Amino acid sequence: MTTSSWDLVVVGTGFGGSMVALVAARAGLRVLLIERGRWVDRDDSAWDPRRILIERKYRSPSAFETPRLGFGRGRTYPDESVGGKSVFYGAASMRLREGDFALRARYPGLCTDLVDWPIGYQDLAPYYDQAEQLLGVAGVAGGDPNEPPRTGPYLAAPPHFSAPARRVADAAAALGLHPFPIPLAINFTSKDARPSCTQCLTCDLFPCKICAKNDLAVTVLPLAIAAGATVLPDTLAVRLHRTGDRISGVECLNTVTGERPSISCRVCVVSAGAIPSPALLLASGLGAAGPGGEWIGRCLMRHCSGIVAGVFREQTNPERIFHKQVALTDFYFGAEHGSPPGPWGMIQGLQAPPPEYLSAEAGFPIGPLAARTLDHDIFLLCIGQDLPDPANRIEIDPGLLDPYGAPIPRVFHRYTRRDREARSALYREGTRILRQAGAVIRVRKPINTFSHALGSCRFGVDPARAALDPWCRLFGVPNLFVVDASFMPSSGGVNPSLTIAANGLRVGEHLVAEWNQLA
Repeated sequence: MTTSSWDLVVVGTGFGGSMVALVAARAGLRVLLIERGRWVDRDDSAWDPRRILIERKYRSPSAFETPRLGFGRGRTYPDESVGGKSVFYGAASMRLREGDFALRARYPGLCTDLVDWPIGYQDLAPYYDQAEQLLGVAGVAGGDPNEPPRTGPYLAAPPHFSAPARRVADAAAALGLHPFPIPLAINFTSKDARPSCTQCLTCDLFPCKICAKNDLAVTVLPLAIAAGATVLPDTLAVRLHRTGDRISGVECLNTVTGERPSISCRVCVVSAGAIPSPALLLASGLGAAGPGGEWIGRCLMRHCSGIVAGVFREQTNPERIFHKQVALTDFYFGAEHGSPPGPWGMIQGLQAPPPEYLSAEAGFPIGPLAARTLDHDIFLLCIGQDLPDPANRIEIDPGLLDPYGAPIPRVFHRYTRRDREARSALYREGTRILRQAGAVIRVRKPINTFSHALGSCRFGVDPARAALDPWCRLFGVPNLFVVDASFMPSSGGVNPSLTIAANGLRVGEHLVAEWNQLA
């Protein structure tokens, strides 16, 4: 690092932070991105299930304290890297639906703490277009029955359905449903120097050895660096310094050397994730800095998701190729005469995890069963939309510290009965599809991760109901923005990554346009 003073400091290199950094760097601002993870190795270890999933090569030394499934509390250690979760995600890149932005108006009385978004789909639509282009999303427009308006087709098409995806799609169509290809941020047809996707079985949960998955470390961050931005890996943001009502700098810790640089900035963007970001704000004393401070950490959502596994008599994927391809949104907003009320979510194909990972991690009964029958299995992921509750929150305890002396985020979360009923409704539909497809055994298993954590610093027009203003600026702190999944006031029923990216571009453009007033 050549300087300790920057125009813009971005904490985190995930979907929101990377997009803001790109826009700002292209506008000529001096941009520094702070990332506690490192650049991943694009070598044989990237596709090694034991190194990545069992030994956890990129596991953070810092945990979240989280509720266990059933009862008690435990520690969750996320993976971390330059590029954030994009390096390990399954590349599903779907837009929210138009109705997601006004759920309270659509379902009056459904949930006391449900609020409509302060922006509409039309405000985000042009940034969705940009995000899809930057991330190289491959898809087919027109097949999604709840697809929001688009200005044109996707720039690239995905490959034809594999055998398991075709089986699911045919079964769903026979039931009168509308299957379509999942839009995926994967380089299926190379138009640059990178190799195209080999359609292997190590995509979801893995870094891509050949950089064919269009994660941020492969796509957006190189563009930002080329425009002049600097990425500082292995660096933990410990505290934000405040002078008056403004953020004046970031206290950091280099986790390799132990150095503690203090970096000054004119504007700060926090994008560390929906659990670390509110923890950082609270550790920095910002809960009392503005009128919306009581909402920092509140209304955490994570989707109420689960897996339906079907076991078939015959091999389901004899070619052993990529098969996370098919999606269904027929029940996205529930069923006309079905229960529960409110939005349900979506169903999509799921890449079959490696057998050693299933045996070690999935638990009974799906783990042992799926590991033994993996060549005969098809997995469906049910992404249930959960609703906001202020009791679902992130707190910090000054006496509970990680190995670097930073407070460990304490996560408190319980699904409501309606959340669980939405997942159960999707389970029923997923089971019906697999039965139609010929599965002789169907098994359901809830997901207990925080991989889709969101909502913990939600934006809105009223600081009595939100932590951030409509431009994702913390109320009362004019030069501090939060642009990861924290900003979302409702969860939607799709992977939130594309929405975070689109909003990052929106906020970045606003930040540049208003720079003289902000800085």
